Amino acid sequence: MPYRIINYVFLLTGLMLNFPAYATEARVSMLVDTCVACHGINGSSVGPATPSISGMRESLFVKAMEDMKTGKRPSTVMAIIAKGYTSREIAMMAAYFHKQPTMRYSQSFDEEKAQRGKVLYEQYCSGCHKIKGKRKPLSNKIAGQWMPYLRIRLSELRSGADSTSPIMTSALKHFLKKNSEESLEDIIHFYGSLK
Repeated sequence: MPYRIINYVFLLTGLMLNFPAYATEARVSMLVDTCVACHGINGSSVGPATPSISGMRESLFVKAMEDMKTGKRPSTVMAIIAKGYTSREIAMMAAYFHKQPTMRYSQSFDEEKAQRGKVLYEQYCSGCHKIKGKRKPLSNKIAGQWMPYLRIRLSELRSGADSTSPIMTSALKHFLKKNSEESLEDIIHFYGSLK
């Protein structure tokens, strides 16, 4: 009898010590499950106006959520959704999505525009939006993002509706002083051509 009691004590102790880890894992799962409908399984979006968030740097995820929560960054439904999360919950989701492999889906693009866009990317964008190489990019991965989403984001930044990235707004103004609207579309096709 005492032997059984000792076994039960060890079993209960083990369960109690591991419960916080199970509880945290269950909570993270519950939090990220709400994102799947729009951002896709593990954050790889299948909807052209919704960005993929898999592999997103944690600091950028947190900033985007906080900016939408406060209204600094325009959004459709995310401003409402973001208000429902605490800073701790946002950090938990950021850590989860950062670890997810980035999956990009094929999309239609114009090959000629993509080739012209590659040249413009190398000249104007590669410093911050590095695609390959040892150095980490300064911004989030946008290679292979949905082209309609990229158009929306660029429009928000250009119009001043999104004031969260003054560097990008300034870079876009500089780009458009030297290039045409069609050139901006070429860059979008270049990013859309990448997987």
